Amino acid sequence: MNDSQNRPVSSQALPKARGWSKRLRHYRRDFAWRRGFNPPRPGSLPEGRADPACPDLAVAAIAISRKYADWCLTMLASLRDNGKYRGPVYVVTNRPEMFAAEDNVFCIEVPYSRVRLISKSLKPMLFEWLAQRYVAYIDADVIVTGAIAPWYVRARKRLAAVSSPLLTYEASNPVPGSFHGGLLFAERERALPFLRTWLAMLRSGRYLSDQVALRRVARAATPAYYDDHGFSYLYRLLDHERDDIPTFVHITDRMIQDHPPDALRAYLADVLGVARLPQHFGRPS
Repeated sequence: MNDSQNRPVSSQALPKARGWSKRLRHYRRDFAWRRGFNPPRPGSLPEGRADPACPDLAVAAIAISRKYADWCLTMLASLRDNGKYRGPVYVVTNRPEMFAAEDNVFCIEVPYSRVRLISKSLKPMLFEWLAQRYVAYIDADVIVTGAIAPWYVRARKRLAAVSSPLLTYEASNPVPGSFHGGLLFAERERALPFLRTWLAMLRSGRYLSDQVALRRVARAATPAYYDDHGFSYLYRLLDHERDDIPTFVHITDRMIQDHPPDALRAYLADVLGVARLPQHFGRPS
């Protein structure tokens, strides 16, 4: 992917920013949530056991609510079984008891919030708390289908070839040439200044979507795109927009809610090789 496509975009090209009253309401909710959360000091979390095939790497995820903790456990199972990853995983969650049996998994407990934008703001925040040089953030509803060590090698080579400390896959939402927020890879310390800018935009409440906020703060070369095709939305596979199965398949909440559960379970198990199937499908009652 050509870095010249990673250009700042004017606010006029993005979805309309929310009005001041809604931004102020979000600020108050975010402030109240933060008053109940004592974030870990940088470097205070256990470093866990590193994966020799993926040195200096930590994987991170966010699992707010029982539903997403359930899907995150499926993501973790696919990461271990299909991804062959044995290194440390950090899960930001309000349901740490659901991960108590997981090996080399460390929970960062946060208060529950029904405000999605608050949960999304945890993405840039979590990079502050870890110690590893490289961090891969993976959405809870992503399935890993193949070994991630080769992907990790390619991602590091890509970082060395571009001026950005942060990689994403390309997205068409909110505008062409945007950045997918469900699979981030960063050289952590170098990426922190940009991630703090993204966090500030999220906390402003200006946009409801983390991807819109990410596109708004993007700079000329940051984020950069991965130079492989290791990611796809599930619906594109089901619609035969691509024939190969990539390393990472994003299910998305819309698919979880609207796709027939039995058909989705069968596809996860039979095609994507998922052994630990989630229990939460369909819309909340």
